[in-house]
Amino acid sequence: MTQKNRWVYPILALIGTAFIVHALTLSFTQDDSYISYRYVKNFLDGHGLVFNPGEYVEGYTNFFFVILLAFFGKLGLDYIAVSKIIGIVSGLSVMGAAFFWGRKFLGETIPVVFLLFAPALLAANAAFAYWAISGMETTLYAAFLILGLFLASEKKPLFVPLMALATMTRPEAALVFTALLAYFLVAGRSSVRNVVLYLLIYALLIAPSVLFRLYYYHDLLPNTFYAKTGMSPAYFMAGLKYIFLFMQMYGFYGLILIIPVIAYKWLAAPIRFLFFINIFYLFYIVAVGGDVLHEHRFFVPLLVPYYLVFAAAVMAIIEKANIPATIPRQIAWGAVLVLAVIVTYAVPRDEMRGSRDAMRALVEKMHVTAETLNQAIGGRFLLSCSTIGAISYYSNANVIDMIGLTDRTIAKEPQPEVAGIVSDWKERQYNVPYLMQRRPDFILFSTGLKPTAPAERALFLSNDFRQGYYPVMLTSPPLSIYKRKPGFIGQDRFGGDPRFINLYVEAVNYYLRRDYDSAAAKAALSLASAPPDFYQAT
Repeated sequence: MTQKNRWVYPILALIGTAFIVHALTLSFTQDDSYISYRYVKNFLDGHGLVFNPGEYVEGYTNFFFVILLAFFGKLGLDYIAVSKIIGIVSGLSVMGAAFFWGRKFLGETIPVVFLLFAPALLAANAAFAYWAISGMETTLYAAFLILGLFLASEKKPLFVPLMALATMTRPEAALVFTALLAYFLVAGRSSVRNVVLYLLIYALLIAPSVLFRLYYYHDLLPNTFYAKTGMSPAYFMAGLKYIFLFMQMYGFYGLILIIPVIAYKWLAAPIRFLFFINIFYLFYIVAVGGDVLHEHRFFVPLLVPYYLVFAAAVMAIIEKANIPATIPRQIAWGAVLVLAVIVTYAVPRDEMRGSRDAMRALVEKMHVTAETLNQAIGGRFLLSCSTIGAISYYSNANVIDMIGLTDRTIAKEPQPEVAGIVSDWKERQYNVPYLMQRRPDFILFSTGLKPTAPAERALFLSNDFRQGYYPVMLTSPPLSIYKRKPGFIGQDRFGGDPRFINLYVEAVNYYLRRDYDSAAAKAALSLASAPPDFYQAT
């Protein structure tokens, strides 16, 4: 660092402080975080690392993070608060790595503006702040991944244990590690002998977690893998839409990819390495169909490579423009940074705060619903739902996850999807006959009477559900829940034309919008095409 640039550290500290403030202003807890919290809670209560006591199913994909929270919980600390502290500290680590990585790649004499480019954009990025404070493992995974990639670019073997930690925090890091080794071989950056050695060390480091999974859960992969994965044109389209939304909100409308493509021939080899990782991750996102959570979570671990490659590409283009005077060039660099920070903060601001507010409302609704059921039942009961986070953590229920994240049967033995069920949910697996055999005491839709997920809508094709459950209105919170009729034992038959379900949902939507004439018309059409025992539309 040159003498004239030493004042950059106080600015970096201010940027880090701005990130902390940004995260705290978004303060909330993601509903999915409560899945991990429930595993930790059951472990601390002596039931084991399980979602439901006695059911050994790995319904989480963040092994290291869960173990970390359980460790702090054993020390008597509030593991929910700890999860948020880990998120923020990890976010600061990512910002620090972005600064030093930028200095290393772009040169000691680089203008200060570009040294601060990636950290400043991270501080302004609401998705980065959102997931740091959410209680989830996202920024911890990002920290391991970014530090691992940084060390890999420096050809330091320490990258292998960091990639192993990243894999135990999020299993998709294994794909990044594999792509990394392939790049080393193709680009001639490492010998076959070294690549094999890296692979062996990595395998030895992750082996304990794999062996634990095989012994404890009797599965090679987390149960969520079986519940979520799928390959279809619909998945690819969902993945493309996910990428398009990110590019619109945080990718400067695609320029974050277009500019590096234009400047590619002028980029140094380490920057091209990062660009390869960026493109590889895009293919991964398309292959898995994006994320069920829409707040750009999958892009958070790759923000640093995106920003560094973009900064290097912009700098290369400005250099090639042959602007002779130092001051105009500095002004151009500063203008790029200021504009990028403003766009990064302002464009998605309302969307991200809307997501935060909606999640706060959902968690509060599920928390109060759980307390209401606890007081009404007084003991253990069986609850089925498709939004399983806060409701499972705060309730005394054994919970059947209708989409199979924490249920082995639904994840591995889903029934064939019924054609004609309309839903924009990515998680489309269900097994209604199995669910009816379990006879849950209550079935809860997060949207009340209206089914949203395919697993919820498919329930209406079961005569056991139509005849054996009736809606109960809760006053606090104002929510409907389906309760099983006492003593009801039916002979379940599943099937029929699902058009009446879609019409019923449309009727409810019109009713909520206070368009009562349209609601009545849709309800009449639904009733006309529905089985005789479908009473909800009346």
